[in-house]
Amino acid sequence: LIAAAPLPVRFTDLQAQCGLPRATLHRLLAALLDKEMIAVSPVDGSYQTGLHLLELACHTWERMDLRAAAARAIGQLNQSSHETIHLATLSGDSVIYIDKVESDHPLRLHSAIGKRGPVHCTAVGKAMAAFLDPAQQRMLIKGLKLTRHTVTTLTTPARLTAALASIRTTGIAFDLEEHVTGIHCAAAPIFDFRGRCIGGISLTAPKVRVDVRTLKKYAVLVRAAADDTTRRLGGRAPPAPTAATGAKP
Repeated sequence: LIAAAPLPVRFTDLQAQCGLPRATLHRLLAALLDKEMIAVSPVDGSYQTGLHLLELACHTWERMDLRAAAARAIGQLNQSSHETIHLATLSGDSVIYIDKVESDHPLRLHSAIGKRGPVHCTAVGKAMAAFLDPAQQRMLIKGLKLTRHTVTTLTTPARLTAALASIRTTGIAFDLEEHVTGIHCAAAPIFDFRGRCIGGISLTAPKVRVDVRTLKKYAVLVRAAADDTTRRLGGRAPPAPTAATGAKP
């Protein structure tokens, strides 16, 4: 009601429109104010949409732009490999898949747009986490629940940090049965005009069809698809770490 109103609305107007008890409406408004989803005028006490709602809208638009920019690249990658291709972004401590092109093989990993996944054991999660600001990366790793999914899952902060440092150097991340037994993945990051990682593209395939050698060949195509998307967004990749500076995240 607040967002749809052409002008800021008063408490009495909201109560008349929604029909909620006064105490219930107060509690709902207090919760929305606490999260900055709405703002209250210090002049007349009226309500309007808040800054956090704008931030969420901006994130949504960025993801929609990302989907449009990546559409050709992930389609071509699928045609070249005939494997499942995902486009994903980071959301808090999770990966969110925002687009996909399905493999035409009958044997494939089930996934869905909008589904969340772990960061520490997915190729696309590691590809994106590797290029976070160092402070953001440390905070992310500290807050992750490093659940063991398979025998190859990275389950300690030290091992994950080392893996991300290596990925930042090569620009390619792999998931060799770290999330799901029998599944291989390769992923690469996408950057905006500031050089910030805003997403990633991954290729997912069964191990019985795509062994490590084949996966590394596909990884070159994955990197090219991510780089093409970065160019379409007017983005730029940050410089790779050198031997002098090291590859520490």
